[in-house]
Amino acid sequence: MIKASKNWFDEINYLRAIAIIAVVIIHATDDTFFLHKLNKMVFMLIYIEELSRFAVPMFIFISGFVLYNKYKSELPMRDFYMKRFSTIILPYIFFSVIYDIMMSYPTSSSVNLNSITQSIFNFDASGHLWYIKLILTFYIFFPVIIAYYDTLKKYTRVDTFIAIILSTLILYLFEWFVCQQNITNDSPLRFLIYFLLGIYVNDNYEQISKILERIALKKVIMLAIPIVILPFFTMIFWIDARCGTQFANYIPHYTQLALISEAILHIFIFVLCIHLILSYKPKSRIIQEIGEYSYGIFLIHAVFHNLLAIYILPSLSISIESLTYYVILFSVTMLASYFAVKLMLTNNVTALIITGKQHHKQI
Repeated sequence: MIKASKNWFDEINYLRAIAIIAVVIIHATDDTFFLHKLNKMVFMLIYIEELSRFAVPMFIFISGFVLYNKYKSELPMRDFYMKRFSTIILPYIFFSVIYDIMMSYPTSSSVNLNSITQSIFNFDASGHLWYIKLILTFYIFFPVIIAYYDTLKKYTRVDTFIAIILSTLILYLFEWFVCQQNITNDSPLRFLIYFLLGIYVNDNYEQISKILERIALKKVIMLAIPIVILPFFTMIFWIDARCGTQFANYIPHYTQLALISEAILHIFIFVLCIHLILSYKPKSRIIQEIGEYSYGIFLIHAVFHNLLAIYILPSLSISIESLTYYVILFSVTMLASYFAVKLMLTNNVTALIITGKQHHKQI
């Protein structure tokens, strides 16, 4: 029998809404990749993008939280994998085909069964679909991760929270050493800390929620200060990559320091977001729906992003070098994705496409 301390947490959909909005911001500001000159606008957009990069870690955190809440007692393996893979794989395959066809037109490349099959297995029909591979990895190894967490909880003499941070850092550095620094940004070990923290927060939810709900204003300000400051350090990598600068070369061990700074930044953002949600208890139906539709919005938003960036905005003579371009790109992509998913969920067939199931409850 599956036991859970609580069936659902209202704040989860608000966290999902925040995360998916951040995803759309990242992909809108990511178009600065085509601007190789560092000016005030590019600097500001890269800063906003870097500040928003908590999105994927937050989704991983939420996955750990939700899965542990549902399966903390027993894990019915067949039902677990069937449900997880059906809700993820079916929509993923459909949208992989859509993006294969869509992206073939600007490049005049041919689309056939072989190219579609390769893109599905390589998770590269569209740039954002790398996340599907990442989350599937956590689903596949979920029993192992639960066993790992239970072991830390049972045998470590230090606080479990500290044990999670130290052990995952050691694992990631070990991977770094073994792979001779040739590890990718989508390495599961890089995100393991957030999945484990999601499990930890659910496991200690009552205690943690009481603490976060009552954080004094001074502590909130102290929390906000590093959130504002840290992106100036971690964004150096993206400035160098896009603008041809070499600022990171002047900072010893920049990559390792940026990795640690980035994790601290993301955890601080999690804490601040949860505090604000618990303290102010928002009741916005639209935000709740954005959270409920977050996976569908994630899948479909690149359709509208590509249409705007490749066809519509250039035809309107809105330059990629203007701030207006990014404001429109984000706003229209976000709104169009939200309403498209909302509409698709009104029909069983389209609901199956976007959620992997006919009757929609939560994505």
